[in-house]
Amino acid sequence: MRIFISRHPGGMESLALEQRTAPGPPGAGQVRVAMRAASLNYRDLLWMRGEFGPPGPDGLIPCSDGAGEVVETGPGVSRVQVGDRVALIFNPDWIGGPFPLTAGGMGRGSLMLPGVMQDEIVVPEGEAVTIPDHLSYAEAACFPCAGVTAWNALTEARPLLPGMTVLTQGGGGVSLFALQFAKLFGARVIMASSSPERCERLRAMGADAVIDYRATPNWHERVRELTAGVGADLTLDIGGAETVDRSLAATRVGGRLALIGLLSGWPNAASALFASGVDITPIKVGSRVDYENLNRAVAFHGLRPHISARHDFAQLPEALAELAQGRHLGKIVLTFE
Repeated sequence: MRIFISRHPGGMESLALEQRTAPGPPGAGQVRVAMRAASLNYRDLLWMRGEFGPPGPDGLIPCSDGAGEVVETGPGVSRVQVGDRVALIFNPDWIGGPFPLTAGGMGRGSLMLPGVMQDEIVVPEGEAVTIPDHLSYAEAACFPCAGVTAWNALTEARPLLPGMTVLTQGGGGVSLFALQFAKLFGARVIMASSSPERCERLRAMGADAVIDYRATPNWHERVRELTAGVGADLTLDIGGAETVDRSLAATRVGGRLALIGLLSGWPNAASALFASGVDITPIKVGSRVDYENLNRAVAFHGLRPHISARHDFAQLPEALAELAQGRHLGKIVLTFE
């Protein structure tokens, strides 16, 4: 079978496409999944660049998010059956309840767990979540990290109610899922992006207000203007170190800031975090229960993800280069056939 592997840090240049013997038969409680599609997240670049540590002796199989077909089940499997269309959850150790401090918390495509860029994978049945009938494999592969992260940010710590204001940044997967989910809840969505053209496209996708943050560097002040001086009820910070202070300033006292992205590095602890009167919630993607709740909403509303570009399996380096450029609007997906 085909497999992508990175044996040294270096981003796209570290990748090699190899042939490997398919994994053996699934054991008790395991399933074999023939992968059909994967999607990219910014974290995939960070792992391949060695920013969380160099690959081990066995190398790094990249990418956390994928969907495929169950082609074989081991003894005792009851959650799924052969022929089921499934996606794999981001953190195989987090079924529900509080976040567990285990190796699975780093997700697939990390030093701890092999990623989905392989034709077949054997996993515990608890990782497999059946996907809504209306979604293609490529669409379903968009949800495990970005979709569940957005859902968790909007629903878990505090209910999102109609009429509330949600602020998010950029046009990546998390932000666009946050836009789609927030509109399902009847919330108002303000988005900040990097050009007039991108802002217009976000408005066409349903954003109630958009801000060009290059033309308006103090975009937090514009958010205050758009909310009659109050600020957003919920802000999703995607940028990290370079945006968190403005995100705090754009959020109302008593509101909530969901810390999600690391596009500009880790946020620094600062007195502003404590003086803001804003509740801070770090988001660690979400559990399988979160994913299943998300899927019910997706199935009921017939929701589909925004896909920016599609590539074949062998074009992973080109797809990652596109991701690194940051000009996409939505998810970048790879199909395996």
